[in-house]
Amino acid sequence: MLSSKWIWYLVSTAILAGLGYFADFEKFIASLSSADPFYFSLAFVFGMTFFLSNAVIWRSFLREAGVELSLWKSAKLFMGGQFMNSVTPLGQFGGEPLMAYIISDNTDAGYDQSVSSIVSADIINSAPFITFSGAALLYLSLFGSLNSRLVDIAYLVVILLVVLSAAGYLLWFEKEKLENFVIGVLTKAESIMNRDQAFEGLKEKVRDAAELFQSFGKNPRHLLRASLISHASGLAQVICMIFVLQSLGYSPGIAAVTLTVILSSLASFSPTPGGTGTIEAAMTGLLLLFTSIPPDEALAAAVLFRLTTYWPGLPLGYLSILSLRSSKK
Repeated sequence: MLSSKWIWYLVSTAILAGLGYFADFEKFIASLSSADPFYFSLAFVFGMTFFLSNAVIWRSFLREAGVELSLWKSAKLFMGGQFMNSVTPLGQFGGEPLMAYIISDNTDAGYDQSVSSIVSADIINSAPFITFSGAALLYLSLFGSLNSRLVDIAYLVVILLVVLSAAGYLLWFEKEKLENFVIGVLTKAESIMNRDQAFEGLKEKVRDAAELFQSFGKNPRHLLRASLISHASGLAQVICMIFVLQSLGYSPGIAAVTLTVILSSLASFSPTPGGTGTIEAAMTGLLLLFTSIPPDEALAAAVLFRLTTYWPGLPLGYLSILSLRSSKK
């Protein structure tokens, strides 16, 4: 019987195969081979900044938590974490415990320090989704047209803005409220189970984690710097897609490209390894929605974008894991 991991690998493969069939596989291959090498090289340069910016943000939060490490080691840890997250059915989100284990196993950081740093970095890295998609929707409302689908997207952006802002505020600036709520839930569970202090160890970890999260909130300048780096990385992703489309001979509007890149990242929540299949499908669909690019070219653009921003990280991440294990020995 197949394990869940292999089932999701098969799902990813089936999605990609279905996209190829939908877009006309022969035309899709022709579109890939026709990509202009110069523009694709520029796309690759901007796409790879994703890994560097995340390494910088990881390092900054770990240093705030009291863990000193070099940028080079931070990059290896991030690449290794990305690799492990990509070969397990977690998608690109939901793998924080696994990444935290890799950090704590290869540095002096405790597991609580690692988890709080990664979760905080994830919140910061989610900020460009709100600002860029909001700016693109505002631009379309002023200079273009907002159809019913875009209005629905606008509502989604507002909801995510509220959720993201609330999460960051509670974690960084209102630790007592969040801590009391979680401990209250655990205490209620103990009462229902009729087992006093059954979760006392977990409560202590909650208190320690809350203390770490609040330490990040005590330095708003650090949060601002990390946010600026994250937004620069998000802008680089948009520029990457612009060059990918230029390599295929298309020049769609900046608002359409921004919404395509930012909104397709929601597919990372899918349980397929690394979001493979679902992200390409979402990006292809959004390109068809926001531009006049034909299906084969839209799929080619999605694949080329992932080739510059995600897939190179797999061999690099594998080498990083080997390097980390070797240095431990």
